[in-house]
Amino acid sequence: MDSAPDFKNILLIRSATRILNPTIESLKKEFPDSKITVLAPESTRAFLEKHPNVDFTISTGNISRMSVFSLKSDLIKKIRRGKFDLAVSLYNIDHGMGYSNIDCLAWASGAKTIRGYNARGTFVEFNGWGILKKYFLEKSSFAWLLINGVITLVLFTFITLGLLCEWSLRKIFVSNVMGKNSVTERQRIILPQNVELTKTPQGLPPGVHQKV
Repeated sequence: MDSAPDFKNILLIRSATRILNPTIESLKKEFPDSKITVLAPESTRAFLEKHPNVDFTISTGNISRMSVFSLKSDLIKKIRRGKFDLAVSLYNIDHGMGYSNIDCLAWASGAKTIRGYNARGTFVEFNGWGILKKYFLEKSSFAWLLINGVITLVLFTFITLGLLCEWSLRKIFVSNVMGKNSVTERQRIILPQNVELTKTPQGLPPGVHQKV
């Protein structure tokens, strides 16, 4: 039977603020002798240095989104030199989708074990293959969402053009019908004025006899 892991050197990536303190407390409770290092933006460094359960901090500088690509290579090397036993990603949502950039950063740290903690305090463990699958799943989901958006826009455009064409044809048809009706009405009014009385060969109207 495998013994429970005893992590001594933990890297925690500050990716979800509201579960930072509960996760630190949970880690300290599970691994009381561990040293916790928090990777976080420069703006939170002063707060973290005063935290009783945070032993070290590593500043990522003034960046809005942490990822392997947004951090400088020197900083990545510094993180790897820490030789962490455990790297922790924080998720604001239970399934952790949308945080593959943080998982990849945890993987790049070189830690032996990677965990993702969610808002309920539960966690899942990853390896490199699991992180890659999650990364491509997120990207493919975004791609399908983009494709669906484009298809919807194209269909909407065709439907709008179809309705405009139908409206134009209806307008032309109605105009032609109204024009023909106007001509017919004018003919009906003019026609009686062109009718002449029919005369008999003697030049008298029918039914009238010449008196001898």
